[in-house]
Amino acid sequence: MSIHKTPTFLLALSGLFLTFDGVAQQNNASSRPGLARYEEPRFRMGLHLLPSIAWLDARDGSTVSDGSIGRFGFGFTADIMFADNYAIGTGVNVFRNGGKMTSIERLTGDPLDPANDTTQFVVERERTLTQHWVELPVTFKFRTRQIGHITYWGQFGLGLGLNLRATADDLVKYRFRNDSEVFVGSEWVEDLETGEIEFKDVPVEDEVALMRAAMILGLGIEYNLSGKTALLLGATFNNGLFNVANNRNFGPTLDEEHLQSLPVSDTAVPLFPEGYDRKMVDNAILLSLGLLF
Repeated sequence: MSIHKTPTFLLALSGLFLTFDGVAQQNNASSRPGLARYEEPRFRMGLHLLPSIAWLDARDGSTVSDGSIGRFGFGFTADIMFADNYAIGTGVNVFRNGGKMTSIERLTGDPLDPANDTTQFVVERERTLTQHWVELPVTFKFRTRQIGHITYWGQFGLGLGLNLRATADDLVKYRFRNDSEVFVGSEWVEDLETGEIEFKDVPVEDEVALMRAAMILGLGIEYNLSGKTALLLGATFNNGLFNVANNRNFGPTLDEEHLQSLPVSDTAVPLFPEGYDRKMVDNAILLSLGLLF
């Protein structure tokens, strides 16, 4: 009888050791950094704020980029995991970009009485442009496993934006007056009561493109707060790919609007031989601060 009982006892003892060993391995794995403490979700969503620094890159040779602007936005983010460390990143971003620029233009009408005056003037326009976009990003997102409380990520992809609104703050400086049939810049503007006029929050939707495409490149972290909730911190370079200036709403020859400027001296009034198509792309660095669930 003892010969038949011994194997049964040994099998039971062996199973007990295997059980203890499995529990020990599980506890050891959960305490090691670099491994997830819970099963990674296949779909994550979140909300974030988007403070940004934006600027314009003028590429027509006659428009000067004068600086950057700071703006705010917000967005919804969604990550669709298709492997342990890889996801498709998408969502909706509502943000503002733009920048500062200076150009030479032609206007009709005395600034004090534009409705009743047909005199043509050459002006220097200093503009702060703000564009309001709603963007659909589609990116590849690369994520590490959780290290301590932090998961690191990077992303690369494209964004397609729709222009909701565009406004400008302009400082218009009247420089030259034309009194002849063919404009050559006949005299300095010195007898106006004011040579500068400032405009605030002017709608300029007709002067900018309706759509834009951008390259998106970003880095950031997710800091685990509790369970599957994480704090999202990141920075994204949103690089416009195409011209966002709309030249179709100007004159057929552009002789009436944007002008090519020539050097100015104290004794000579410059010539402005022709107009040009304005070309500019908009860029921004968007900072992300939000929560993932």
